[in-house]
Amino acid sequence: MKLKSLLAICTAAALIATPFSMAQAKTYRVIFAGYFGPDHANTKMMEHFKKEVEEISEGQFKVTLKPNNEAGGEEKIMELVKRGTIQIAQVGGLIKNDEPMIAAWEQPFIINDWDHARNVFLSNDIKKFEGNYTKNSGARISGVIVNGFRQISSSFPVTNMQELGKMKIRTPLNEVFVQLFKSLGTNPTPLPATELYTALETKVVDGQDNPYTMVESMGWYEVNKYMLESRHIFSPTFVLVNDKWYNKLDDQAKQWFDTAMNNAVKYNWDISQQDEAKTVDYLKSKGVTITIPSPEFKEQMVKAAQPTWDWFDKEVPGSKDFRDFCASKAQQ
Repeated sequence: MKLKSLLAICTAAALIATPFSMAQAKTYRVIFAGYFGPDHANTKMMEHFKKEVEEISEGQFKVTLKPNNEAGGEEKIMELVKRGTIQIAQVGGLIKNDEPMIAAWEQPFIINDWDHARNVFLSNDIKKFEGNYTKNSGARISGVIVNGFRQISSSFPVTNMQELGKMKIRTPLNEVFVQLFKSLGTNPTPLPATELYTALETKVVDGQDNPYTMVESMGWYEVNKYMLESRHIFSPTFVLVNDKWYNKLDDQAKQWFDTAMNNAVKYNWDISQQDEAKTVDYLKSKGVTITIPSPEFKEQMVKAAQPTWDWFDKEVPGSKDFRDFCASKAQQ
């Protein structure tokens, strides 16, 4: 009896000594999905978020990462996060399906350089161009990270408008890109990214457009040995969070989450710009010829793309306002 009494006293003392907040601590289990390769800056951003949110929450957040299509391709993980099956996902321009206004973010030739892109996409003012995305989808945009400046790769050199016009070019399953490449005189062919390597290898298409880092991480440089640094579109990537899940977090958990997410977004932008320069050197080392368009060629591309702006103004609400917004940020 004495031994049992002593154990009971010790147990009670231990409970008293344990802080109430620790005894009541919740565990927040999170799945964060993406479709970029293991070395891509967007995957590194996921790792940065996981490390920081787990550290500052002292383990209350437990994050499982599923990059590189481990939870499915872009369209699937977008649907999973909207339903709440997973909590966070990285998604590209497909989110315009729930809010057409966001399509205006990928208009051609409206972002000049990296500083300009930061001024636009990291501005608090950009929230007004999200429209009713959260209401329509059930997910919130928690951060805007980098896909990057899109360049054109091809199986033959492209140094002028005539050579560009000979291309049968793969585009994403996105009307924006179809319209742009029609205006540039090419033959656009929409294909999912999962089919692109084979399509390039078998000459179903002559080329494609994506940021340098995607060309490296997906291995497309192995079957396309020429690139044109067109910088025709800056493509953002959106970090989506299930809205119901986020709103169930208590205030402290939201603070941990937001702090880690904001820091991960800033980290992503820093390494993305650095990675672009490193990737250019890497691609050259692999035998890729990169053409910088002459001022005359670049001007011709911009002029040829103007009908795409007209299409945007007819089809996408807020397009002119977004162009004006970008123009105002170029002056900062």
